[in-house]
Amino acid sequence: MSNEFVAGLRARVDAQWAQIKRGAFWRRVMEQPVTPELYRDLMMQVWHYSRHNSMNQAVAAFVPAPEGLLKFVYRHAAEELGHERMVVHDLKSVELFREADLQQAPLPATEALIGYLYYVSLRYGAVPRLGYSFWAEGIYDHIQEPFRKICGDLGLKGPNVTFFGAHAVADEAHIRQVEESITAYARTAQEQELVERVAATTLSLTGQLLEQVAARNP
Repeated sequence: MSNEFVAGLRARVDAQWAQIKRGAFWRRVMEQPVTPELYRDLMMQVWHYSRHNSMNQAVAAFVPAPEGLLKFVYRHAAEELGHERMVVHDLKSVELFREADLQQAPLPATEALIGYLYYVSLRYGAVPRLGYSFWAEGIYDHIQEPFRKICGDLGLKGPNVTFFGAHAVADEAHIRQVEESITAYARTAQEQELVERVAATTLSLTGQLLEQVAARNP
């Protein structure tokens, strides 16, 4: 049953991505030249939420969970630590980093995503948070087309895109671990419903984040 649940969850996530790809951000990137300002704005939103991912992952351990899942949480939280520095590196490598940007407030959808993940971790624990990890670790199949367009328009090479480049290699292993954890630990109907709800909500907020970036960069 859990394997069937993972397959169904993937189909639902893919359907949500299809909606996101019909939105203003996708059209803006794919149909017009990508500006340095749009890219910097996007990456700063990534910086904001990624610097919390290690912490909200660790917070999930406050809710009792099987030992095997807690080991995954501790390991994954450590692996996520400091990933926001890749964003700073990437922007610095193409002279788009501004120190003052680190003091700017995140966009509303970005802040909502950050807050929601802390809520999920504190309220429900590690199993439901797997819903976020499920699609976030497998994001690259969905974003590679606009990512190639961004790189082409701005002349970005491998050393300039460590967050969405080298980072992606590590996440190939992570997604397998997440799927195995969902299969092993999201066993009841309630647990599976929470995993699905968290996946849908966090992906919806991410879609809103992209739309808000597009709105600021017409």
